Amino acid sequence: MAVSDVSRRQVLQTAAAVGVVGAAGCGGGDGGDGSDGGGGSGDASVPPEDYPSIDEWLTETAIGGADDTYAGSLTDHRDNASLTVDVGAEGNDGNFAYAPSAVVVSTGTEVRWNWTGEGNPHNVEALPEEQLGESDYEFSSGEAVGGSGVKYTRTLEESGVALYHCEPHLSLGMKGGIAVE
Repeated sequence: MAVSDVSRRQVLQTAAAVGVVGAAGCGGGDGGDGSDGGGGSGDASVPPEDYPSIDEWLTETAIGGADDTYAGSLTDHRDNASLTVDVGAEGNDGNFAYAPSAVVVSTGTEVRWNWTGEGNPHNVEALPEEQLGESDYEFSSGEAVGGSGVKYTRTLEESGVALYHCEPHLSLGMKGGIAVE
């Protein structure tokens, strides 16, 4: 009987220790310091309801195809001074995607679109009249070009939404959306 008492005691002590360690790992940020605990590192996600125009742009097919890389939420990059978006990332039945395709950034964030050299040629166009009329930004990298090492940079200074696409691959769903807070 003493042996089973010791075993039971050891099991209970071990279970209690595991519970304390597990609870310590779940604390996260509570927002007391002004953060939500997400850190804006790109690991947290923002629900699509917060930015319905981006969700609609990436899923609708009235203008181009739907982006099959869009997972239904936006990646949080608000604490980053810059963001790199791959142009020609895998998706939409080839290398016809932007990665990430849906993000939230802070005002003043420098966005760099970097061509991967795959699925060429590409460009980046934010033209409100071509994108549901809901893009607050208008810009273009110019004519579609191919090759790796091509870059286009834009600093997003105002709060709003930038809906953009690749002109040659719009019909395949090569679209992106950036919410600027």
